[in-house]
Amino acid sequence: MSAAPVIESLSPESLHLDWLRFKPPCRRWRAAIGAATLALAICQLSACALTSSAPPAPAAAAPAASAVTPATTAMLAALADRERSLRSVQSEAIMEYSAADGHHFRTHEEIALARPASMRVEAVAPFGATMVLAADDAGRLMIFDPSKNVLMSGGANAATLERYVRIPLAPPAAVDLLMGLAPDPAELATPPDSVNDTEGMTVALWHLADGGTRELGFSGGQLAMVRERDNGGGQRYEVHYSDWRDTSAISFPHKVEADFPASRITLRYEAPALNTTLAPALFVLTPAPGTRQISIDAGASAAPGAAG
Repeated sequence: MSAAPVIESLSPESLHLDWLRFKPPCRRWRAAIGAATLALAICQLSACALTSSAPPAPAAAAPAASAVTPATTAMLAALADRERSLRSVQSEAIMEYSAADGHHFRTHEEIALARPASMRVEAVAPFGATMVLAADDAGRLMIFDPSKNVLMSGGANAATLERYVRIPLAPPAAVDLLMGLAPDPAELATPPDSVNDTEGMTVALWHLADGGTRELGFSGGQLAMVRERDNGGGQRYEVHYSDWRDTSAISFPHKVEADFPASRITLRYEAPALNTTLAPALFVLTPAPGTRQISIDAGASAAPGAAG
C-alpha cells in the first residue's frame, strides 16, 4: 500500500508563487491613481421672530432627501434589465494592477465570467499562460503556476480572494462588478434611501444591514460608479465604469477601474463576447500526475497529483 500523500497548508507569508508577485514579460506602465472627492452640502436654517403676545412661529422643516425622480427610476430599471439579460462574458483584456506597497504590473489576460460566481483569469505571455486563476459556482478557488507546476486550491470567498489576489469581495459580487452590474441585484427592487446629484453623477444610496452604505452613480443613463462604505464611513471599494458600447444588443462597459483598500485594478476589455455558453469545466483546474498541490485553507490538505 502506498503511503498517504503529505498534506501541505499555505499561508500568505510562506507563499513564494503569489499570484500578485508574478512579473509578466511586458513593459511596466505607471498608473495614475486619482482619488474622488465628495462635496459637502451646507444647510441654513431660518431664524424665527418671537413676540410676547403671539405664539412661537413653527420651526423650519429640515430639508428632505431628494426624491426618486422618474429619470432615476428609469436608470435603475435599465440596470435591472441588464442584470436579467447578462449571463456571461468572455474576452481578452489588458489589466493594470497597483498595490499599496508599490507593486505594479501590466499584463494581457484572457477572462471568462459566468454568473453567479464563476471566473477564470489567465495571464498570457507570448509562449502561453503564465498564471491561471479559476473559481466555480461550487465555491472552489484554484490558482495554477505552470512554470512551477504547482496548483493551489481552497474555498472561494472574500477572505481568500483578499489574501491571494487582493480583492476583498465574495466571488458573486466580484463577478457582477466586473460585468458592470450591481453587487446585490435584489437591492434594485427597493427604492434608494436617498438620491443626490454629486460628483457629476446622479448617486442613489442604500443603507446596509451592517450599518454601511452602498451607492450607485449614473452618468448619461449608464452605471458610472459603485461604492460601498462601512459603518464608520471607511471605503470598502469603489468601482468606475466607462466606454460603454452595445455588444450583442446589450450595453457593456469596456473599461473598469476598481479601487480597494490595498490595491487598484484597471481592466480594459478588448472584444467581449456576451452570453456565450461557457462549460462548467472551464472554471475547474484539474491537476495532472506530478502536479504539486497546496491547500490555501487553514488545516486543510492537498496531495501531489498540468492543470487545465
